[in-house]
Amino acid sequence: MNDPKSPPTSIQVMSRMFALLDTLAQGQEAVSLKHISAQTGLHPSTAHRILNDLAAGRYVERAGPGSYRLGLRLLELGNLVRSRLDLREEAAKPMQDLHRQLGLPVSLYARHEHEAVLLTRTAQERHGIQLQRVSAQRSGLTESVPGRAMLGKDSSAQIHHLCQQTGQRPEAVALDVQQLRQTGALAGPDETQMGQNCTAAPLHNDAGLVIGALAVIAPSSPELSQAVREAADRISLQLGWAAETPVATS
Repeated sequence: MNDPKSPPTSIQVMSRMFALLDTLAQGQEAVSLKHISAQTGLHPSTAHRILNDLAAGRYVERAGPGSYRLGLRLLELGNLVRSRLDLREEAAKPMQDLHRQLGLPVSLYARHEHEAVLLTRTAQERHGIQLQRVSAQRSGLTESVPGRAMLGKDSSAQIHHLCQQTGQRPEAVALDVQQLRQTGALAGPDETQMGQNCTAAPLHNDAGLVIGALAVIAPSSPELSQAVREAADRISLQLGWAAETPVATS
């Protein structure tokens, strides 16, 4: 088969099924049986037989004579998986790994409407690095580095409106958002942590929406920004984010 995405399995028909689904997932429109056969290396009759079985289970839909697309059953299963995802749970191991790498506490923030809410923070304990629940700390999105790290997908009008609510200078916030969009992370003095510098990177869900941020209090450096960004991307990928897909605006 030609599709390198298909995972190897001990059952041949399963490998073929994965290859067929991967091929259908590559395009937005229905795919012809001829194209599917060429992409997977399967004989048309073999591909047709497996696709018919997948259609019976609603994993594939017939879009017309000799053409197929992904079925709604996959959407149902995807929504089920999404409903089970918990931000704290998905972020736990990447946060612990980042703490070990840096030797510094790592904080997890969630975006709740126009606020950044601190959910948890890593701490070195006797049995290793653990996540500690903290008393809910809230601040306006424009008032802190973690909050501003969640504004990369907001429009200029939305950011200006948020600044009006919190009394922040729109020009300063816009510069931070520009840095965030260019580098994928934001570093600077944190107005909620007087005298401290903070580095933060956004967290995305499967729809590309920014739902939170990962943050570390420490002197800023390119190496720190890269480490925080990579950990945040790792969490986002576990939440179903795909960096190459267009992201939605919040």
